[in-house]
Amino acid sequence: MAKYTDFCNEILAHVGGKDNVSAAVHCMTRLRLTLKDKALAEVENVKNIKGVLGAQWSGEQFQIIIGQHVSDVYPEFCSIAGIAAGAAIDENLDKEPFSIKKVPSKILDAISGSMAPVLPVMMASGFFKLFYSLLGSGLLAVLPDDHAFMVTLNLVGTAGLYFLPIYVAYGAAQKFKTNVSLALMLAGLLLAPDFIAMVTAGEPFKVYGLLNMPLLSYGQSFLPPFLAVWIMSYVYGFINKIMPQSIKIIGVPFCTMFIMVPILYCVCGPLGNAVGTVIASGITILHGYLGPVVIALIAAFWPFCVATGMHIAIIQIALINITTIGYDPLLLPATNIANYALMGMAVAYLIRAKGEERQLASANCITLIVGGISEPTLFTILLRNKKAMACQIIGGFVGGLVGGFFNLGVYTLGASNFLTVLQYAGGPDPSNFTKAIIACAIAFVVALAVGIVLGFGEVKEGEGLGSFVPKKKKA
Repeated sequence: MAKYTDFCNEILAHVGGKDNVSAAVHCMTRLRLTLKDKALAEVENVKNIKGVLGAQWSGEQFQIIIGQHVSDVYPEFCSIAGIAAGAAIDENLDKEPFSIKKVPSKILDAISGSMAPVLPVMMASGFFKLFYSLLGSGLLAVLPDDHAFMVTLNLVGTAGLYFLPIYVAYGAAQKFKTNVSLALMLAGLLLAPDFIAMVTAGEPFKVYGLLNMPLLSYGQSFLPPFLAVWIMSYVYGFINKIMPQSIKIIGVPFCTMFIMVPILYCVCGPLGNAVGTVIASGITILHGYLGPVVIALIAAFWPFCVATGMHIAIIQIALINITTIGYDPLLLPATNIANYALMGMAVAYLIRAKGEERQLASANCITLIVGGISEPTLFTILLRNKKAMACQIIGGFVGGLVGGFFNLGVYTLGASNFLTVLQYAGGPDPSNFTKAIIACAIAFVVALAVGIVLGFGEVKEGEGLGSFVPKKKKA
C-alpha cells in the first residue's frame, strides 16, 4: 500500500467518490478539486480528516488544505481517482472581482504575510529583552544594568527590533514574490550609517541632487520597508520584462534601485511619519471637543498604530507634554490602557488556544506581560483575527473611557510590561495612581472576558499562531 492511500480514499469518500471528480490540480499547500456535483462535497467531514488543515470553496474549486507535502499526496490521489496529473500551479491563482469591502482584509493579509517570516526574530529578541527586564534594576535587580551579561541581553534584544525594516523587507519580498536581495538592500538604505549621519546632522540633502529628502529615522519601522517592497515588486517586474536578455543581469537590479531610491527616501519613508503627524494633530483637536471619548478611541485603536509604525510621530506629543507641563494627560494614559487591553486579549487567546496554537500563545503572553514586547502579539494574533481585534477595541475603549473620565495623567516614562501602571505615580494627586489601576484593570478584564465569551473562531490556514509553526507531515 502506498503512503497516502487511506488518506486519499477518505477524501474521495467525502467528495462524492472518484466518479464525482472531473479534475484535480495542486498549488503549494492545497489540493484543488473540480467536482461534477458540488452538493456531494461534505466540507465539514473533509475538515475532520486527519492530515487535512482546512477545506473551502473558492469559486468552482473545492480546495483542501494539506500543507507543503501536498505534492507528495497529489500523484497518489490522481492515480486512485483515475484522473490525469498536471503541474503545480501558483498558490494565488484564485482571481476574484475587485470589491472595496475586501480591501481591508487584503491589506491585513499582506501585512501578516510579510510579518510571518519575522516571527522567529521577534520571539528571540523579545525573550532577550524579557530576561533583561527580569534580571535588571526594573524588577529583580539580580545584576546591575551595566554588567556584561545584561549589556549582551540588551544588545541582542534591541538589535532584533531596531533592524525590523530588514526583516520586514525579507517577508514582504516573499509575500509579493519579488527579488529578495534588492528588497533587503532597500531596507538597508533606511539604516545605512551614512544615512543615519545625515539625519543626525540635520543638514538638508537632495536625492540625486534633485529631490528633497526628509531627515527622519526609520529604526524599528514597519510601514516604509513594507510599502517600498510592494512598489518595488511592480517596478522590478516591469523592468525585468522589458530589459533585453543580454544585459538583464546588470540592467534589472541597477534600474530597479535607481528608480526605487528616491521613492524610498522621498515617499515611502516620510509617508508613515506624515500619516502619524496628521493623526496626532487630529487627536489634539478632537480632544478639545470630545475629551474622554478621544482617549477611549486611542486606547481602542492604538495597537494598530504601533503595528504600522505611525505611533512614532504621534508619541512625540506625549513627550512634549511631559517636558513642558510636567505630565501627559492624553496619549500615554490612553496607550498604557491599550496595552492592558492587549494583555487581556492575549490571555484570552491563550485560554481558548489548542494544540500548537497554545505554544506560541503562551510565549506571546510572557513576552508581552512580563517583557513588555508587544510586536509578536500584534502580528501573530491581533492583525490575523477579527475577534481578537474586537477584544482589543472593546477592552481598550471601555478602559480608556474610564481613564478619560478620571482625568488621568502620566508623569514619567517607565516599564512597558505589567508594571506600566507605575507611570501614573508621582504626581500631585495621590488618587491618580489608584484611578489608573482601576482603568487599566477594567481594560484587561473586559478584553479578557470578551475573548473568553466570544472565542476566536475557527483557526484557518494562515490565520492563527499555529500557521507559524512548521507542520509535521501527516498521512
